[in-house]
Amino acid sequence: CQVVIHKSRKITIVLGVIAILILAIIPLTVCIIKPCLPCHSTVSAACPDFWIGYRRKCFYVSKEERNWYLSLKICSSLNASLAVIDTQKELDFWVEIFTPFHYWFGLSRGEINQLWKWFNDTEFKNQFAVRGEGFCAYIDGKGASSTTCSMEKRFLCSRPESCSKSG
Repeated sequence: CQVVIHKSRKITIVLGVIAILILAIIPLTVCIIKPCLPCHSTVSAACPDFWIGYRRKCFYVSKEERNWYLSLKICSSLNASLAVIDTQKELDFWVEIFTPFHYWFGLSRGEINQLWKWFNDTEFKNQFAVRGEGFCAYIDGKGASSTTCSMEKRFLCSRPESCSKSG
């Protein structure tokens, strides 16, 4: 009789451990399959008023025209930078929105034969083609183009989404 009770306790303990493991694994599996959001459930990702949220970034779309360098300074004053465009898909998104206007973004180079770099000196990895022989890049109706940095164009600033308390 004691042998049966002893086996019963072992089975109960083993089943309890298995249940705890399953309860621990399920949330991890959900996060792997569907990435967890950076914000907790009591907060929501937010962009400031009049900014556009896209792919976990907030974008400010200027109405005024400035040269590339002044655009960089204005973005900085907004706690942002001239936009970093990460993929061809992201570039295509902005091309469709901006046509027929031209907008500076954060890509430039010192000379025609030099590699393109982002505003923070990070190397551009050629995620998309940049047309032209200019030194500063902008978005137009065809994709990314380049021209002299002193030209005045509208500009696109970006910064990561922030989390804000909800209700």
